[in-house]
Amino acid sequence: MAAAEAAPESSGTAVGGLAAGASGGGLLGALGCKRRSAGEEERVALQKYRELLLRGRGISEKQRQWYDKLCFWSDAPTKQGGRIFVLAPRGPRGQTEYSIDIWELLAYSLTKLHDHAVTDAKPFAIVWVQLSNHRLGLLGLRRLRASLHPNYLSNLEAVHVVHPSWAVRILRVALWPIAEDDYWERFHSHERVEFLDSHIDTRQFRLPKDIYEYDKYLDKQAMEINDQANKKFGGGGSGLFGGEEDNQAKQQIDQMTKLLEERGHDKAE
Repeated sequence: MAAAEAAPESSGTAVGGLAAGASGGGLLGALGCKRRSAGEEERVALQKYRELLLRGRGISEKQRQWYDKLCFWSDAPTKQGGRIFVLAPRGPRGQTEYSIDIWELLAYSLTKLHDHAVTDAKPFAIVWVQLSNHRLGLLGLRRLRASLHPNYLSNLEAVHVVHPSWAVRILRVALWPIAEDDYWERFHSHERVEFLDSHIDTRQFRLPKDIYEYDKYLDKQAMEINDQANKKFGGGGSGLFGGEEDNQAKQQIDQMTKLLEERGHDKAE
């Protein structure tokens, strides 16, 4: 489903771990098996970071032209004033399942981020357009976080995931009872581009046309699912379980939907 990575990893994701790291260790830090000293961790991270930069700078001109469409700086700032970097891996025609070497793309992205985030140490935000495919799992994101210059985490304003994968949705629900407020202030998930408006002026912030087309596809898909649910639960038929069990299932779905919407207003949006 996802693109090839440099090492195998689990299918789960922890996109919020990068954001959590900005507040000092965060949730991913707790997943480490053996803790190094702070000085040793930074030394190792800087060495890995240099290796990623070298890989990114060694990419061919033809490949750079392709990656320039998948990762770029926006001209619009966040409402807090930070610069916005967009990461939107996808195929030439917006294909969501198109194979991409995600580590090569990330390495090239770092060459673009370096001057602003590291050299100038200025605030920035990441808008990660997933198109329902996160492409980077738990171990991959933990590895990335351990390969960054410290200035990335200290100057990161927030990570905004657009069109989140189901794994990201589940992650947010799972972390709800245990994550601190600072985590939610730095890790946002948006079902549609327009929902970025709480943090970014979407009249100024623009994305490639195919991403808005995916917005429309999701809207159409949601309407079809809603129609099917109405026929199933409101049509008086036997349903999946039949009778009272169907009614209980619908109530649980409605309660979960309301719960997520409330959490979205309080924490994400």
